[in-house]
Amino acid sequence: MFEKNDTHFKIILYSLFALALYLLQSVPSLGLRYMGVSPELLLTVSLAVAFFENETFSAFFGLACGLLNDIITSSIIGKSAILFMFGAFFVSVLLQTTFRKMFLTYIAMTFSFLAFFLMLEYIFTVIFFKYLPFLQSLTKIILPKFLFTGVLAYPIYFIVKSLHKKTTRRDED
Repeated sequence: MFEKNDTHFKIILYSLFALALYLLQSVPSLGLRYMGVSPELLLTVSLAVAFFENETFSAFFGLACGLLNDIITSSIIGKSAILFMFGAFFVSVLLQTTFRKMFLTYIAMTFSFLAFFLMLEYIFTVIFFKYLPFLQSLTKIILPKFLFTGVLAYPIYFIVKSLHKKTTRRDED
C-alpha cells in the first residue's frame, strides 16, 4: 500500500504518534502526571522530528504540535504554535549547518528549548492572566514539568528515530 519513502506514510506515522502523546499529555485519567503537572510531550516530539527531518517538514510539524498544545492549555491560540514552529525550524537548520546529529545534541537542544518555553509560559501567565510568585511557580510547576519532560525526552527520541528509519529508504547496493 505504501512505499518505503512515501511522505504520506511518514506524516501518518508521525501524526499518530503525536496524537498518542497529545492524549497522554491532555487526559488526566491516563495518569501521566508528576507532582500534579503534565509533561510537554508535544514540544519534545516536535523537536525530535526536527532532529531527523528537513526544516520545512519540521516547521509544519512543529506548527501542528503547537496548535494541539494551545488547545490543551487553552491559552492564547497561536503562541505555542509559533514557538514550536520556529523551534523545530531552527533545530533542523542548526543540525544541518552547525551541530552534529548526536543523542547528546538532541538532549541539550531539548532541555534548552524546554527551559526557554517554560520561562515564556510563566511570563505570559503573569502578563495576561494573573500574578504567580516566581519561587512558588518554579517549585510547583516549572521544575517538575522540566524534569518530567526531560526524562520522557529519551524514549520519545528513540521512537521517532525508529519511525524515521521505517519510513526512509536505504540505498540497496
